[in-house]
Amino acid sequence: MDFELRINRTMFAKIYFACLFLLCFSSLRLIAQDRPNVIILFADDLGYGDLSCYGAQDVNTPHIDRLAQEGIRFTDFQVASSVCSPSRAALLTGRYPMRNGYPVAQAEIEKHKDYGLHPDEITIADILLKEGYATMAIGKWHLGFNPGGQPIDHGFQNFYGLQSNWLSSHPALDDVYENRTIVKENVAFESLIGDYTEKAIEYIEENKENPFFLYLAYHSVHSPILPNDAFIGTSKGSLYGDFVQELDYYIGQLMESISENGLDEETLVIFLSDNGPAICHFGGSAGPLNGGKYTTMEGGFRIPAIMRWKGQIPSGINNTLLSSMNLLPTIATLAGAEIPEDRIIDGKDIMPLLKTGQGDSPHEYLYYYNGTNLQAIRKGKWKIHLPRTSEDQPFWSKNAKVKPFGGANLKNISCKGLEVLDRPILFNLDNDMGELTDISAAHPEVMEELLREAERVRAELGDVHLIGSDQRVPPFENIQEKN
Repeated sequence: MDFELRINRTMFAKIYFACLFLLCFSSLRLIAQDRPNVIILFADDLGYGDLSCYGAQDVNTPHIDRLAQEGIRFTDFQVASSVCSPSRAALLTGRYPMRNGYPVAQAEIEKHKDYGLHPDEITIADILLKEGYATMAIGKWHLGFNPGGQPIDHGFQNFYGLQSNWLSSHPALDDVYENRTIVKENVAFESLIGDYTEKAIEYIEENKENPFFLYLAYHSVHSPILPNDAFIGTSKGSLYGDFVQELDYYIGQLMESISENGLDEETLVIFLSDNGPAICHFGGSAGPLNGGKYTTMEGGFRIPAIMRWKGQIPSGINNTLLSSMNLLPTIATLAGAEIPEDRIIDGKDIMPLLKTGQGDSPHEYLYYYNGTNLQAIRKGKWKIHLPRTSEDQPFWSKNAKVKPFGGANLKNISCKGLEVLDRPILFNLDNDMGELTDISAAHPEVMEELLREAERVRAELGDVHLIGSDQRVPPFENIQEKN
């Protein structure tokens, strides 16, 4: 009798602890599901008109198109700079480049090796790491490799990619780093896109049981335009179009991995470009927009952007004015984290908009800086371009040869944008998204408001000849000087 009782008690204890374990495991799994995985797929120099889902005729991008069909495709999504480094810094910190101290690109690592993302800046990865997320950055960093400025110093537990920005050597070769250590030497540029995707898929499979943040920043379609042989000749858009289609293929591989691992409904996927296309140099298309990379025209700042989270956000097209800086507060909210209160975060939480697919813009104004020069301001449909001289330009625009604007129409505008402007001009983007017709004379009240706002924001964020009250000044002199 006692023996049987001891057996029953033992069996009961085993069953009890087994049930307790399953309950705890289920609870942990439920918590993990409530906090989605976040994947940011960051293309480089991809223009507003470079994807078939955005109207491109010479390329075919079925995998990104499917992402758009299953999620929200944004038509007025803005980055905070039309150049690589400042745009990336703004996305990760939720702050304007003038505020986070990264308004210009780091052109030469050796010359400016102490110029990196400030150690005191808080990134999306910092926030998610504190919430128990696994965090990894793959690909292009381009925010400094000084001590304190590397990915693993900014919330990423792991990094896999290049220290350099782009490869200009022939053949294009560079070393691949894992955290601070070289793991592959003299790697061909063409192999990176496949290598990065393979590493990303491996990371997804290893971390599928718990929330993770993956920041996958491809070099494509930045120069050099070097698609793999298998993609050459596959598009009607020359070598550049082939490069875009190769990017699409690898996005498809990654999305397939998400599905195969059963993570479609547990993962927010964000696809976007860091700035507009380098149309003056390597091709690409801004579609109906004017200008491109290096300009404050819409073609430089308005980029293709798609978000997909199956079962959580609806599919459709969204025309609301939004910013890449919105990602930090939105992702923080999704993770149940607090948005930093010890600094100004320029981005806004847009989760309510994502849940319904529609909503009003959270931004009264958006500011378009070129380097440290405030050149334009957006308020709803209105956009003012402010006067500027060639001396005001950052190093990438120093040799501007565009004549001062003197007429009522900009049909012959250079792909370099309005690098020299002798007076403020105004556009209504609702019916002139190409920024072709100046209507400043017809709207003096709008001009007065936006010019007044320009003075206010210059006092706060600074300008080329003015240090702002909340401007983080980079650590080397004369950041406008050509490298």
